Amino acid sequence: MIKQALMYAVALLFLGSIAAAQTDVEQASSQSTKGELESVNCRAMEVFVAKWKGASVVIFHQRDKADGPKLGELLQEHTGQEVEFETADGKHHRATLGRIKNCFGRGLLIFAADDANLGVKEDFILHFGDHP
Repeated sequence: MIKQALMYAVALLFLGSIAAAQTDVEQASSQSTKGELESVNCRAMEVFVAKWKGASVVIFHQRDKADGPKLGELLQEHTGQEVEFETADGKHHRATLGRIKNCFGRGLLIFAADDANLGVKEDFILHFGDHP
């Protein structure tokens, strides 16, 4: 119960940063990127959807254990920034990235609730770098 309340509190801290991030995902994913992207295969651990606020929050970690250190470094470098994630259907979505400081290698994705649906234990590819 406390863990869930903590996760909701963390999610609410980031909700303010998603307002401008989700304007036109279809158009953004069709444009070329400005720089080289780094990618990590990830897996959703917990999913929270706040329909009344229009936001989804996904707690995730790396899919492959060997990518743990790489993901940890990328989370530190890019926390609070906009990232792109690719779901199993090949669609690209934008999200704000957060890092759970007391859990090494755990991150948060915050995005518009109606933009993408990720389920618990679902894999996705997280892309870091410059986005159009």
